[in-house]
Amino acid sequence: MSQTIATFGQITDQGFIPANGSPSPSDQGEARTVLSQFTLLQIDGPDSEKFLQGQLTCDMQSVTSEQWQAGACCDAKGRMIANFIAARSDTGFILRLPSFQAEVLVNHLKKYAVFFKATMSVTENLRIIGELNTASGDKSVRQGDVRQLNWPDGRCEYWLPDALTDDYLSNYPLVSESAWHAADVSSGWLWVQPLSSAAWIPQYCDWQAHDGISFSKGCYTGQEVVARLQYLGKSKRHLYRVEPATDLPDIMADVLINGKAKGELATRVCRDGKFIGLAVVSSDEETLEGECGDRKITLRRVFYTEDERG
Repeated sequence: MSQTIATFGQITDQGFIPANGSPSPSDQGEARTVLSQFTLLQIDGPDSEKFLQGQLTCDMQSVTSEQWQAGACCDAKGRMIANFIAARSDTGFILRLPSFQAEVLVNHLKKYAVFFKATMSVTENLRIIGELNTASGDKSVRQGDVRQLNWPDGRCEYWLPDALTDDYLSNYPLVSESAWHAADVSSGWLWVQPLSSAAWIPQYCDWQAHDGISFSKGCYTGQEVVARLQYLGKSKRHLYRVEPATDLPDIMADVLINGKAKGELATRVCRDGKFIGLAVVSSDEETLEGECGDRKITLRRVFYTEDERG
């Protein structure tokens, strides 16, 4: 951990925890945190767009300096190895994804990268700062060495040199990183982790709702399976929020409905003494009562518009 971060708090297994407590962002207005559990993977070279276009679910041609894009990398069976948000850089692209997935993704892509003039490396000396309860503007703004990415739910994040960390944390209320992860849960953003790599087709995680899948671009690894699910059938698995519970097991624990395994716990976060999470479940019901890790839980289907709710 850098000395700069130590001034403001500490990085733990649960992420960043500020030194002066963790006020609720809803009570504090704008609040910032360190996104220590994410990293930036840089793909550079003259063939970087062509290389990624043949491997990722998103259309890399639509990724510009002003427009970041969600995406995923799938195996031949259409199951996500990793998912991310992508932005264009001066020399290629930058993918922001869970830290533990960066090596997994690089190792998967290496077998394809040998045919292209492209390199992959985890960025060094860059920090990701998240801001909650801010007014969103253009999707991506770049000012000098700092890139600002705005989210539709009123969050934004900054990718910046580590040397600027002090400038972006000073004079702001600081909250635990769990506040950001809780906002992901509330907005239906599910990130693939090592335990869940190659577990789900993108539509199972509502990745199409986040514009993370292009159904008009050319072929990519896993595209046939992803397209078939979109055009020839309806997904039988959907994303559900797990309502606050006193405890939840590790991810990939079975979710039981009427005593039968119907899905898996996909992510969990402790916020204000309660656990919330997302689960991938085989059901179309709006609300479900079930069990997970010997705990009774309530699940509510994630909807993004009133039209989807019907």
